[in-house]
Amino acid sequence: MMSRRPAPCRSLRALALCCLALAAGCASAPDHFHTLRPPAATVANAARGATQMLSIGPVTVPDSLDRAEWVIRTGDTGARVYDHQLWTQGLAADVAQTLVDYLNGGALADGSWADAGPTGSGSGADLAATPPLRVRVQVLRFDSMLAPPAVSDQVRWTIECLPSDATLSPVDAGRFRTVRTGVREVSAPAPEANLSLEEPQQRYDRVARAHSTAIHAVADDIAAALRDSAVQRGAACVK
Repeated sequence: MMSRRPAPCRSLRALALCCLALAAGCASAPDHFHTLRPPAATVANAARGATQMLSIGPVTVPDSLDRAEWVIRTGDTGARVYDHQLWTQGLAADVAQTLVDYLNGGALADGSWADAGPTGSGSGADLAATPPLRVRVQVLRFDSMLAPPAVSDQVRWTIECLPSDATLSPVDAGRFRTVRTGVREVSAPAPEANLSLEEPQQRYDRVARAHSTAIHAVADDIAAALRDSAVQRGAACVK
């Protein structure tokens, strides 16, 4: 007895289903982007009418974090790179612009406005002119935990100014001098997430919010140091 061949339409249908299954299995997970910066609606623009610029930068981060992908702390000594959880830009630039947003959003009160440069690099190299006042920032620790969502951050900042002593040589006059310095440490559970996000993404949103809150605290520290050092800066710094 001769065997019957399957109908052509059925064979084509089975092949198509197999191809779809393979394609679904090979499809990569979607990328999710995050930023530390607050919503634009919360940032005041009035600071741009101020008379003195405060340069934010350079900002440095640990080499292991100098990447777009998130690095998540695992256990006491481990870390894992999450390829599909990404910062919208370099972490150093995001920290610089976040500080600018929070400072210009109301923290500054001495006639200054903050700027990280048109590229947001935080280096100060792309500013139109050398600023008389700057804040150098070192991110010493930027730990993200997912179970449960929490952060542990340590940020060192230093306010520096160009000296106003007219008797200095051009070389010495071009060197910044330290006005105030400090370290802010934040180790805390992450706040509640945006519930409109898909549930798997909510824990990442919580961690990003917690890091942003830590940077906000650094901005408040810098603003307080600027207020407290006003007399000292008036005597020692270029106006």
